[in-house]
Amino acid sequence: MSDIITLRSITALSNYTQGDSKRVLETLLTQKRSEHTRRAYTHDLKNFFGMIAPGRELNSDLAREFLCLSKNQAIAVVTAYRNQLFKQGLSPATVNRRISAIKSLVEMGKIFDICSYDLEIIKNEKVKPYRDTKGVEVSQMVQIFEAIDTSTLIGKRDVAMMRLLWSNALRRGEIFSLDVKHFQYTSLQLSVSGKGRNSERDLVTISFKTASSILEWLQASNATDKPNEPIFISLDPVYFGRRLSGESIRQIVAKYCNLAGIEKRMSPHRIRHSAITEALNQNNGNIRATQKLSRHADPKTLLIYDDNRIDLQGALTNKLDGLI
Repeated sequence: MSDIITLRSITALSNYTQGDSKRVLETLLTQKRSEHTRRAYTHDLKNFFGMIAPGRELNSDLAREFLCLSKNQAIAVVTAYRNQLFKQGLSPATVNRRISAIKSLVEMGKIFDICSYDLEIIKNEKVKPYRDTKGVEVSQMVQIFEAIDTSTLIGKRDVAMMRLLWSNALRRGEIFSLDVKHFQYTSLQLSVSGKGRNSERDLVTISFKTASSILEWLQASNATDKPNEPIFISLDPVYFGRRLSGESIRQIVAKYCNLAGIEKRMSPHRIRHSAITEALNQNNGNIRATQKLSRHADPKTLLIYDDNRIDLQGALTNKLDGLI
């Protein structure tokens, strides 16, 4: 920790702008549409300022002090912070995410005319994406669904949510943002807010089984006539009726995977991986059709899924070895 440059150790801070700039941090966070993204940015910025200004509360005043550093000072602080993260053994992806949050804060500082520089000189570490896209086998997914007691109110909610994760490969953020008005039982459709799509929503087709599960849950929870209420709510006595958070969705998935005896660490996104991989199995590697299900912006992403699914490298290695 000794190589971290702290704000307290820098005495030559510029006079920072008052007025609207007081809300620089709040503005950065509130402009993030996704609740998950806001939480992640808050967590990462708390980690950063916890190291460079220990004992101080994360707020716009503290953010402005950092933004009023000179460019060289800011680069030195962030570089030292990044080096400390690697010393802690964090993955390149995690380090990149935390540095990205700081870069976004600096960009907001430019908008508020608090600083005039950026941190683009601090490059991201190379990360190999989608290393494990296989998820779990269909037989294991069956075990997960069998672990859900659909005779209970909790089970009715959870089976509807798990069906969307599996048969529609939804992201947990997409499930989190669903309201009752986004569900159309008669036409078997759901209006989904995709990743990075701001307020735009896409109509996706859902199966009859999934639609029936959602309708049964809404009827059991007396929510069919509440169009502006979230589809999936907390049933915890303390938070009853509140929109189910992304973290709660993750915990629900983990619970049923544990009950099913799945040893692999699972999450909503791992269920999505499982669904996309099995979709490629079912349609013999049809990338175009599978993109309709996964809604990946770049079809090249699905080539990674397909390569991992059939292990092209391993097949060629065995063929070459067989020639000797």
